[in-house]
Amino acid sequence: MKHTIHTMRAGAAAALAWAALAGGGAAAAQPLAADAAAAPVPLATAPEGAPYCGPLAGNPTVSQFSKTMPVKPKRIVVLEFMFAEDLAALDVTPAGLVDAAYYAGWIGYDSARFTGVPEVGTRQEPSLEAIASARPDLIIGVGFRHAPIFAALERIAPTVLFQFSPNVAQEGVPQTQLDWTRTIFRTIGCLTGREAEARAVEAKLDAGLARDAQRLAQAGRSGAQFALLQELGLPDRYWAYTGNSTAAGVARALGVDLWPGTPTREGTVYVTSADMLKKPDLAVLFVTATGADVALDTKLDSPVWRFVPAKRAGRVTLVEPNIWGFGGPMSALRLADMITDKLIALPPAPVGAR
Repeated sequence: MKHTIHTMRAGAAAALAWAALAGGGAAAAQPLAADAAAAPVPLATAPEGAPYCGPLAGNPTVSQFSKTMPVKPKRIVVLEFMFAEDLAALDVTPAGLVDAAYYAGWIGYDSARFTGVPEVGTRQEPSLEAIASARPDLIIGVGFRHAPIFAALERIAPTVLFQFSPNVAQEGVPQTQLDWTRTIFRTIGCLTGREAEARAVEAKLDAGLARDAQRLAQAGRSGAQFALLQELGLPDRYWAYTGNSTAAGVARALGVDLWPGTPTREGTVYVTSADMLKKPDLAVLFVTATGADVALDTKLDSPVWRFVPAKRAGRVTLVEPNIWGFGGPMSALRLADMITDKLIALPPAPVGAR
């Protein structure tokens, strides 16, 4: 990490020089009054008739932001896939994107839009030179990666850094990453002057969640317990999405139960097949990293799996690899559709299993 930070800082002067040669760098940013900096209210959904945008200073998802902001930015550089998806959902094409070649594999929403979008380094190590050459009027990044280079970024263009995930709640119902990412999406809608488009996307998500919840209820799957496991390529070790993940927020909206329910900082926890031995009613949705053409039994190669109730009852199913649990509203909708389809297709839990 120290090497990465040093490398990026070392490039700051070159980046600024490049921006000057390119014609003065970023478009001029218009100062805003402190109470007019565009950002949404920090709610899971904005109530009918409530203001959609509010001050950045009071937005819990924002970790750092520049003192001046463009009123309606036209050239936006994004340093994380979620923000690229958010812009696409708002019908905005970014001026630069990190790890552009990997967006389709991890997110996949509206991938054609990103054809030809300049790559500006990687998520872990953005290229300041490439960012400056894109001549952005707004840069959007994530605090845990990009806080060390915030000053260098805002010398190129006004910059907003988001806190990627909510803090883990100690009491009560945890806020999920779905709630959090919806607030981030709303913020980006306000920053880009596309509040109406953002409302429409959220309405589409809410309608999709309600539709899927109804489908599950009609199929007798309300309250079904399932695990969403991510294959990691490690021997009998997987990520399980936990009670504060986006998957948990989706499950809550669908009326089903994601296991394990205990929140974790990242929204994931390592599990093994042995952790599922005493879960007789658990279904397992297994997100493959090695392709759907590899047989399920080949992936579940631990000898313990044959004793896992879900495996013995045929209640383990493969999920295609680009169901990404850290995306925006459109990823959440796709996740909801997938969970619904898979749970309906699997055999029901044994009667009286719990």
